Amino acid sequence: MTNHEDADYLVVADGPPVTPEPAARLVISLCGGGTCPTVYTTDRDTVLVQGGAVTGIAVPNGELLVEIPRELLLEAARRIEQQAA
Repeated sequence: MTNHEDADYLVVADGPPVTPEPAARLVISLCGGGTCPTVYTTDRDTVLVQGGAVTGIAVPNGELLVEIPRELLLEAARRIEQQAA
């Protein structure tokens, strides 16, 4: 295995890019966190989404699609906007 370091992420030659772990803060969850759809914000001004893995749609190596309820995403957006105010 060969590793290549970059300013933003670590590339593993036989796998997808691996980003340094961000500090995550819960925004909203359908069950309070754990094994259900959840949205987090990070210390890198990004958003993490936990949901069910989706297959059958081609995405680039190192990326994946997850599915969450529409209302969860809308409520997460409202809460993120409120936190920024």
